[in-house]
Amino acid sequence: MNTRLTPQEREQLYSLIREKLELSGEECPEEIENSTMVRELPGVDSMKLFRLLGAIELGFQVNLGFEAIPQVETVEDIERLICESREQYAARAS
Repeated sequence: MNTRLTPQEREQLYSLIREKLELSGEECPEEIENSTMVRELPGVDSMKLFRLLGAIELGFQVNLGFEAIPQVETVEDIERLICESREQYAARAS
């Protein structure tokens, strides 16, 4: 059971967060980390969060569903949701 993303996948996740939440310029945190509170990032609103989760589904080929939205507080929560979705798919496939 793999409950962590690889370093490359983690960087992909951080890149999607910067892109979909439109984080750039001076107000963007220099470093996004697992403990970063997603909803407290500059300019985050429900539509940006929704677009982010959609991009994560496509980029990581997972199904998070609408129930993921209230579960996301930190970047680590997103990573956990990705890994849980992969585990559920693996369980159904076996």
